[in-house]
Amino acid sequence: MSRQASSTLVRWPKILLLGDSQTQYGFNEESSWVSKLASHFQRRCDVINRGFSGYNSRWLKEMIPKLIDEELAKECAAVTLFLGSNDANRKDINPQQHVPLEEYKSALMYMVHHLIKLGIRKECIILVAPPPVDEELWGKCKKLTGAELGLFNTNLVKYAGACCEVSSELNVACIDLFSEMMKHEDWKKYVNVDGLHLATEGGNLLAQLLLTKLDQTCSDCCTKFPEWNSVNKDNPAESFQNVH
Repeated sequence: MSRQASSTLVRWPKILLLGDSQTQYGFNEESSWVSKLASHFQRRCDVINRGFSGYNSRWLKEMIPKLIDEELAKECAAVTLFLGSNDANRKDINPQQHVPLEEYKSALMYMVHHLIKLGIRKECIILVAPPPVDEELWGKCKKLTGAELGLFNTNLVKYAGACCEVSSELNVACIDLFSEMMKHEDWKKYVNVDGLHLATEGGNLLAQLLLTKLDQTCSDCCTKFPEWNSVNKDNPAESFQNVH
């Protein structure tokens, strides 16, 4: 019976989101950019959030074999890599999270190559560069925990640039969120009260930028099962026979 059930199980394509807290908190009410993606792709794709608060590219590089294998890769319509907000911390202030710029770039390249080896097509991989930080607000937040501010935009812009370089060198898509936010004089409206993570406006911006690319990448992902008013009320099973 279990074999029969598995053979008839309908599976949806996956959009896999890999990253740090910027991704993990994407389901939160304030940022909600992941929620917006999930809503947009209802009944077309399953959006999987694999964000890990506080993590950096060095750790994700080691974890990626545990996050996606060949079986999951076969189902992935798209994969995003959104890292750098922790890597860019100054080593002398926050050695726990800091990753040197060249190592960050190398780790991104390794992860992209790993995804490709698993069968993910290049056009299905999207890098997201880290956003700017409101240093005043994030500094106050760190002070409350007895820590010193170690994250500065002078560093973040370099990591955002390195992310874009990986995109160019490997011919995969990239959203330069740092530059997209800095285009606006009032860019600080895009970060929430802690100064680091995305506010509602920032989540909206990222969702819009991603959807522009994902709508193309996932254009073949059709809605599963017919609309309710198209179901044969006398023989509903007939309406579902060709769903796979």
